[in-house]
Amino acid sequence: MTLNEWIVFGEVGMSSKTMWAVVSNTINPNNIKKFRAEIPYDADDFSRCYKLWKDCKLSDSDLLKIKETYPIWQPFIDNWYELVRRYESNEKMYKYMSNLVEKGRLNAGWIKVDANTWRSPSLA
Repeated sequence: MTLNEWIVFGEVGMSSKTMWAVVSNTINPNNIKKFRAEIPYDADDFSRCYKLWKDCKLSDSDLLKIKETYPIWQPFIDNWYELVRRYESNEKMYKYMSNLVEKGRLNAGWIKVDANTWRSPSLA
């Protein structure tokens, strides 16, 4: 499946759309601030990212480009193959992914206000 076919016919969520926007070169320095990048928060979110990766045969360099474009994605890309392993073996992923969410937010400059509240760097 091509990237253009996937965006029309694939199972699209906001985190997988973020991946698509980067690897399709839709995101660039002129429009990056107009797009709200999202990360996968649970196994359902990750399933759509996984399907994009698998169906469109994304490469490691594609994954690296996502991480370089959006620092919040760094822990997800750094642990991509562990996420894939857990997903393919139907392991519970929520706690593992919650840790990656926290690391990603910190990496992207988010401020942890309390145990359940974060402030985006754009609002800091």
